[in-house]
Amino acid sequence: MTETARLISRSCTTGWGDWIHGELWLLPRHLVRRRLTLRESRANKNGRTVPVPLPEVPASSLALRDITSAHRTNKVIPLDEVAEARLHRGILTDRLALKMGDGSRHKLLWLKVDPAHEILDTTLGHLLGARFTRD
Repeated sequence: MTETARLISRSCTTGWGDWIHGELWLLPRHLVRRRLTLRESRANKNGRTVPVPLPEVPASSLALRDITSAHRTNKVIPLDEVAEARLHRGILTDRLALKMGDGSRHKLLWLKVDPAHEILDTTLGHLLGARFTRD
């Protein structure tokens, strides 16, 4: 069976100082953040950035090895290496803070109008168990 990747946001940033949006993909064993252009970020404005139904592609089409080398804010995060994950619902943006087994940390933020929070809440709750919290 071919594994699929679901696009759950096109407004994902890596922190408050990162103003360029990126795609946030959920794969069976990874979270992937891939940077967009400034023009694409501006086009997002404050509305929902992904259609219904959510786009799905074969996970193999994302070329994970090339993503992190394409830009310093791109991320390929193996979910089995997550030591702690905290999902936060905000007023305008939602946030996922991750602490990895090696001590490194990742922060992902996206516009609240995107469905990423609901999807990650269910998926990470199931995959990570006690390593996952909500606030």
